[in-house]
Amino acid sequence: MSEAELIERGKLLLDRLCENPRFAGSAAEARAREHCRQELEGAGFTCIDRSFEFSEWPGRWGPPLSAIVQAATIIVVARMALIRGPLTALLVGAVLVGALFFVDAYAKRRWIKDFPAMRARSVNLEARRGNPRVWLVAHLDSKSQTMPMLIRIAGSVALALVMTLALVVLLLSFLGVETHAIWTALQIAAILAALPGVTCLVTNNSTGAVDNASGVVAAILAAQSSSSPPDLGVLISSGEELGLAGARQWALTAPREAQVLNCDTVDDRGGWRCMYSGARPQQITRTARFVADQEGARLRVGRLLPGILADNIAFADRGIAAVTLSRGTLTTLARIHTRRDNSSVLTGKGAAEASALLSALAKELA
Repeated sequence: MSEAELIERGKLLLDRLCENPRFAGSAAEARAREHCRQELEGAGFTCIDRSFEFSEWPGRWGPPLSAIVQAATIIVVARMALIRGPLTALLVGAVLVGALFFVDAYAKRRWIKDFPAMRARSVNLEARRGNPRVWLVAHLDSKSQTMPMLIRIAGSVALALVMTLALVVLLLSFLGVETHAIWTALQIAAILAALPGVTCLVTNNSTGAVDNASGVVAAILAAQSSSSPPDLGVLISSGEELGLAGARQWALTAPREAQVLNCDTVDDRGGWRCMYSGARPQQITRTARFVADQEGARLRVGRLLPGILADNIAFADRGIAAVTLSRGTLTTLARIHTRRDNSSVLTGKGAAEASALLSALAKELA
């Protein structure tokens, strides 16, 4: 297939998947998953539906609650510093931050699966050809929010910065520096930084073209490519937008020797990024750089950006080597989770180029 034909094919699949919003567990997502099944079975894959149950509560209310708790922690530390002194503030802050870290980690790993409120069901599509060691992963579900991703990420980064500044001010207080006015400013800054997260509520008004029909199309095109390895797995996951629910469920029984290439958010423009969480997956990242050089693509390798969740996190938490391949700009982030994330702004070029990277990387790793 020529490059022009691959782009045309990518655009056709994008338009088909983006006919409607695809909220996890919805009929629209099921119709889109059936399109994926037909494409993969035509490429020689054996497809199985893996249904799972999860709670929507952490995915819907976790981000606003997290922003509130982080801002409240900064305010409590500031008040303690002003009223009781820096030592008390440091001890209280350490306890609150430690508790926040523990609850956040526990919630992400357990509440998605076990929390009793807002229970829902959805389906992962698992496709195998041969005995795969390498898995291509992309989430099919979409969502929208009352706050674009770019602004939400900016708020997350700002909160982290304010918390870091609070620690610096505490240290200055121990040195006898007058910090009364600074603590007042930090409390105001914490409230302002938390606003994007507090007001970021989940809705269902986006057809999720770049996030993440683009990644699904890239994975399907890569699986159909003659350059892909004969032994290959494809996981079209669900519930990513609600706490990585589908990936976390699938990772529970995934083989530890698996290598996961997650594809999430591929625009037609921007720089390529290969992102990971936890310990750096050395073999995948080294091979990704080599393949990108061979393909003439400039690839940056690094950790996931603050405030971004992707399915590779679920696999890394289980000790499985995983990365997320992505491409975009600040403009891309500004339209994610909004009505503007529709297939009319994509040509299929990004998905086609991502498929070439994925198939070549899968072949090198297999």
